[in-house]
Amino acid sequence: MKNIYKYSWLICFALFLAITSCNKDNGEELFSESPADRIANQNSELLELLLSENQGYKAVYFSKNDEFGGFTYYMNFNEDGTVRMTSDFDDDTDIQTSSYEVRTGTTTDLVFTTRNHIQKVSNPDHPGLIGTGFKGTSVFQFFGYENGALVFRDVRNKDTAQLTLVPTNFSNFEIESVASAETSLQQRQNILPTASSSVFQILKIENGNEVSNFNLNYDALKLHAKPSVIVEENGVNAIKEFNFGLAFTESGLIISPALEFGGEVYEVFAYNEANNSYVANVNGTTATILFDSAPAIIKEDVNALGTPGHQVFGYFPVDGANPLTSPGFDTLVETLNSNLQNDPATSNWSFYGFQYYATPDSDGNVLLVVFLLNPTLGRLEQAAYWFTPEITDNKLYLSFTGFTNGTGNSVFNSMLPILIFFNSQEGLYFTDEGSFSSDLFSYSNLSSTFTSADQPNLRVYGLWYN
Repeated sequence: MKNIYKYSWLICFALFLAITSCNKDNGEELFSESPADRIANQNSELLELLLSENQGYKAVYFSKNDEFGGFTYYMNFNEDGTVRMTSDFDDDTDIQTSSYEVRTGTTTDLVFTTRNHIQKVSNPDHPGLIGTGFKGTSVFQFFGYENGALVFRDVRNKDTAQLTLVPTNFSNFEIESVASAETSLQQRQNILPTASSSVFQILKIENGNEVSNFNLNYDALKLHAKPSVIVEENGVNAIKEFNFGLAFTESGLIISPALEFGGEVYEVFAYNEANNSYVANVNGTTATILFDSAPAIIKEDVNALGTPGHQVFGYFPVDGANPLTSPGFDTLVETLNSNLQNDPATSNWSFYGFQYYATPDSDGNVLLVVFLLNPTLGRLEQAAYWFTPEITDNKLYLSFTGFTNGTGNSVFNSMLPILIFFNSQEGLYFTDEGSFSSDLFSYSNLSSTFTSADQPNLRVYGLWYN
């Protein structure tokens, strides 16, 4: 027994020596540089890459793709620590010069140290996003150089953010970067409805004989979409929701994270000017973002009308603008004002807003009150009208009953456009839209939209008072 222990001890000792020897040899090979030297070399590598493109880089930055879309930047880095930059964040596309550093943080970091276009993404005072902005940053961790692209991660939102730089291949950065930023900014407008187009945006995926239609549910303020589609799960139809941000480019848009559906992955969409759509072709399948005459899915939100929380709805332009109020409805308001001005009795009056009282009275009628500003008397006039409501196939049908006061009678012809809107023969689509938000205010009040099925270019967004 002693011999067994003796030999076991010798074997273990020999193994220990061998492992120690191997570790020492490998250590000399793997760590021939000190940590400080390795970090310095990484910093030098990144700086060299940034300076290697004399016409700069095109960058796409998603600050938090589970809440917001992204923006396109053009950056030209200089040896003196300055960077010239433009972007499609807003209408200000002039090239600005600021400072940057490549320095050591948790990893090798690219830091934009003075104000430029990229700081707009972290501005908490952005209209409509007061208090948060797009939750971006100015500090990016370098993750590597892949297929000609520099890949960074946002230190603030590591799991949902990414900054990718690729060479611009421009001939003249000064001219072409601004032109490209303005072109991608225009693409952001192309995805929005016009005064005459339907507001219903559909994501259609065609895979062989199978066609899947999604409600895109695009938020133009946040540049973000939550597409929903009806899918069959265990023999039962259910609504499945996806989530991605959009960033616009000169030729179309990209989404992040990429959409995985039906075994395919969709990420890059090209703009089709002929029919104002965005198209992605992948392995014989096609995904198209387009406008349609009706939503792909009609929600059941309308059944809450008249109940607590859905009793008094208001739309007042003084509360600020939201993209969910369509250009077509803005045109309708302009028509109301024109009608008032063309009537000698109301020539200086103007549309101020409306309230819709969704709880039926004892006769089963609901009330629409249109507020008109009368500057001569310094007050709001009220034109009130009755409708009889009915909900069928998840749509609201309002049958006009008549006016309830003298003002409603006297301005009846001037108010016809909005009365016809509510009296839509094909009904109104109704959708809850979360808490109220505009370019001026954010309220905790629930917000909603009404859209005409007769005239799908007409949609109004407002809030509930109770």
